[in-house]
Amino acid sequence: MALQALQSSGVAFRKILSHFPEELSLAFAYGSGVYRQVGPSSDQKNAMLDFVFTVDDPVAWHSKNLKKNWNHYSFLKVLGPKIITTVQNNYGAGVYYNPLIMCDGRLIKYGVISTSILIEDLLNWNNLYIAGRLQKPASLAASQEFAGFSL
Repeated sequence: MALQALQSSGVAFRKILSHFPEELSLAFAYGSGVYRQVGPSSDQKNAMLDFVFTVDDPVAWHSKNLKKNWNHYSFLKVLGPKIITTVQNNYGAGVYYNPLIMCDGRLIKYGVISTSILIEDLLNWNNLYIAGRLQKPASLAASQEFAGFSL
């Protein structure tokens, strides 16, 4: 991707992030909305943007996000941020997703994971879900060259 495209994407991503509470320890975007895909359905402008937000205190973050973005949440919103965080931390991969959100004219989904669960998963490979989202498309030769391996 050209530098100018990366810079304009960065501006668009920061604009989207401005709609959420600032207490993020990490935020990243992944998928076909970020990286150009090859094929007949490769319309990047209409592709969903996928985000993961890492937060130190999920209860506090969900509490603020519920005030700011009540309509993003499923029925769990009526049960409050503690229940949302319990579901997030104890079911599946430790990520709570809000899908199909319109934000600044783009369709997005975002997952929230606690910093401690992310670190634990990256260190101990508990489920590899977020690690899989952090992978970038690369050819095998480029990966081997980058890692310092020789054939």
